[in-house]
Order: sequence, then structure tokens, then C-alpha cells
Amino acid sequence: MEKIFNFEITQFDFDLINHVRILRKSVGLNKEELSLKMGLAKSFVGNVESYTQRHKYSTRHITLLCKAFSFKNISDLMKFPTPKNDKIRVTVRQTMNDACTKVMSSEVIKIEAI
Repeated sequence: MEKIFNFEITQFDFDLINHVRILRKSVGLNKEELSLKMGLAKSFVGNVESYTQRHKYSTRHITLLCKAFSFKNISDLMKFPTPKNDKIRVTVRQTMNDACTKVMSSEVIKIEAI
């Protein structure tokens, strides 16, 4: 079963979440491992990366992320382009399992400035 939904978020938060996901995968960490390296509940990063949750990284988490990735400077973590927009509306298509109890895949199909 597929579901389409929209959510609003700052482009900075959206870009940071995606940037950290790419970094996490590039060093071979799963969501739970990164959460634990940050000293947080093992579900934290999964909640942040989920499009259905409202969790985001805070300024406190930026420091924890730097430590988890062994960056000496915060600027090393923030190596992604400055967002063009303040807020964006993101449209996502999710595929659910047959029982509709688990998200099997998520795909961003549209991003628009607000």
C-alpha cells in the first residue's frame, strides 16, 4: 500500500538530516549505532531520519554528531550548501507492508518553497 503525505520543515533541518544520513552511511554506521555513539537512545537517529516523525537535530546534537564522527570542528560537519529557502513543503511517497504496520520505503517526490 502506498501513502502520499506532506510536511513542512526548515530547509536547513531537512538538508542537515540528509547530510548526516549520507555521512552515517559513508562510514558504515546504522541508525542505532550512530544514536549510541551520540550517547542517546538507540531509536533517536531513526526518529530524526523518519519522515513521519517530527524529531530534528538541535544545536546540542550538532556537538554530539561531531564527536560521533570524530570531527574536530563543527564546520567539518556542516559541509553542505547554504539552504536557498527558509521553510519548505516536502511531499513523500511511502510504501507500507501488507499489514500497513511498517514503512518499507520512503521517497521524496516533491520539494517546494513556502
